[in-house]
Amino acid sequence: MGRRSRRWWPTRRTGRRKICRIRWPTGGCRSRCPRCASTRCCRSASSSVLTLVVATFFNAAFGIVVRGAQRRDLDVLTVGFVNYLAAAAFYLGWSRLDGISTPDPRTVLIGSIGGVIYAGGFLLMLGPLRWRGLGIVAALLGLSVLVPLSASLLAWHETLRGAQIVGVTLALLAIPLLSLDQGAMSDLRMTKLMALGMAALFLANGGAWTIQKWYHTTGLDNERQVYFSYLFGVASLVMLIAWLAKSRRINLASLAWGALLGVCNVTANLALLLALDRLPGAVVFPVMQAGIMIVGALFAAIAWHERPGRMGAAGIAVAAAAVALINIV
Repeated sequence: MGRRSRRWWPTRRTGRRKICRIRWPTGGCRSRCPRCASTRCCRSASSSVLTLVVATFFNAAFGIVVRGAQRRDLDVLTVGFVNYLAAAAFYLGWSRLDGISTPDPRTVLIGSIGGVIYAGGFLLMLGPLRWRGLGIVAALLGLSVLVPLSASLLAWHETLRGAQIVGVTLALLAIPLLSLDQGAMSDLRMTKLMALGMAALFLANGGAWTIQKWYHTTGLDNERQVYFSYLFGVASLVMLIAWLAKSRRINLASLAWGALLGVCNVTANLALLLALDRLPGAVVFPVMQAGIMIVGALFAAIAWHERPGRMGAAGIAVAAAAVALINIV
């Protein structure tokens, strides 16, 4: 049984305020207090779960939109550029509203480095999406949490707990299962170039997570909107350079898909911040990372028939369990 609730809530009959002394179970609260008829507790819990669901959905939607644009033969460089430009504009406007005019130099530095890594990860993701499909790539991106975990052990001298050790072991098992699977793209055999591309994507996405960890250790979370404006601004600049060097194609559909991707990007970030405000990170990150893998794999299998083989399916399941365990703190 949980502790007694001592919040002042209005009663249904008289409207007068009184202390509700109903005992609530530790696993959650009842839908309506039988004494004071309040639903505040449940509304708070429901909104917390909703923010986590939204964060998971829009993080998964990022990969879905990129793969969808690819399958429609749109200019994905335009899509990526518009995505980062829209996100940068949003966070720049937010920072202006908050009146932050002279950010800490570390915010500018880490944000700029993060922008290069984000854009590089986006470019590196395009090849593996074509070679192995969304389900395998989503699982590989989830497993890249091993990179910031290693950085935490070496640079910040953190220690692993029992569940995390099990998660790392499962992750090491999942990587070869995902790499060797040829189910979704059975006509393409893994080459050395493909293997290098997937390894580079793994490191780049892990580097993006490490940048977030690095910025968090600075204690400058009050400048987070400025940090994101620099990050996405530099990322859009890198994507513009890539577009000028290779593509130079503009069409309305690519612009629209880029704007959609930007909405997914911004919404995913905001929902994640709200979820972390209402729920512990030990709940948010395991659920979200595992959910991204599952949603991506299911959507690709149902909508595009990108079904992984037995090894890939086993790898996705093992990776989801591994990521959930690794993120337990």
